[in-house]
Amino acid sequence: MSSLADPEIGALDGLVDLERYPLDRPGSEMWSELVEAGRRDLAEHGSMCLTQFLKPDALTNTAAEIAAIATHIPILEQMSSVYARDAIEADLDSDDPRRVRMARSAGHVTRDMIPPYSPAHRLYVSACFKVFIAALVGEERVFEYADPLAGLVATVLPPGGSYPWHYDTNEYVVTLMLQPAEEGGVFEYHQNLRSPGDENLAGLGRVLARDPAEPARRISVAAGDLQLFLGRYSLHQVTEVAGTLDRHVLVLSYADRPGVIGPADRTRAVYGRVTEAHLVADQARLAENDGLIL
Repeated sequence: MSSLADPEIGALDGLVDLERYPLDRPGSEMWSELVEAGRRDLAEHGSMCLTQFLKPDALTNTAAEIAAIATHIPILEQMSSVYARDAIEADLDSDDPRRVRMARSAGHVTRDMIPPYSPAHRLYVSACFKVFIAALVGEERVFEYADPLAGLVATVLPPGGSYPWHYDTNEYVVTLMLQPAEEGGVFEYHQNLRSPGDENLAGLGRVLARDPAEPARRISVAAGDLQLFLGRYSLHQVTEVAGTLDRHVLVLSYADRPGVIGPADRTRAVYGRVTEAHLVADQARLAENDGLIL
């Protein structure tokens, strides 16, 4: 019988290589060293990676499960700006870089499609995994999304697909590579291109104009690798996929408070649909934020 996702237990045996990454022993010397090394990487590079994080069997099972679900999702062919917020962008000047449209060809296996017995779901809700992530990002606690679609998502890029320049709505995101592209599909980013209260439109314009003075950093990850990336202030993209295989990446997002649900317009733009929860949350959403487009 398969184990179910359970935030009260959240055991990671059989999923994570606990010999290399002792997430089940928080506060131990090895756990603390792992956290400190991750924090240094995040401070210096805005990203950290744990290679071969998943056990081989867990990787095989998770990749196969997501690949099977992915056969049921549409690949959306869209033109989108960095922010994917049409209602906001309509009032901007025509030469504003926030209005630049880029091709996006991607699909998403959303959380409501991933069963509770999935290794992916078990990892996402695991108490000790959330304690580890909170320690890495310097939070007392992190929370699962209340969003019915987001929080736990697999991004699918088919051959010819890409995910153009964008910012994340949350401070950081955790990803697990399940199936790399045969060619292309490279993760690129510009660390801290914007900051709270400052969109740095001049810098954004240079990146979108492919100014050689603004070279992007590149990250290569293998199947089973875990990456934590600070994406709210760092512009990032995935380059066009080539070859015969889809690129499948599991995305695990957490919030600093319970009850987080994404904006309906951005959710519709990214996933092609919304739920009643998104519509209700939009009606009640407070206007307070850090001065940046969500």
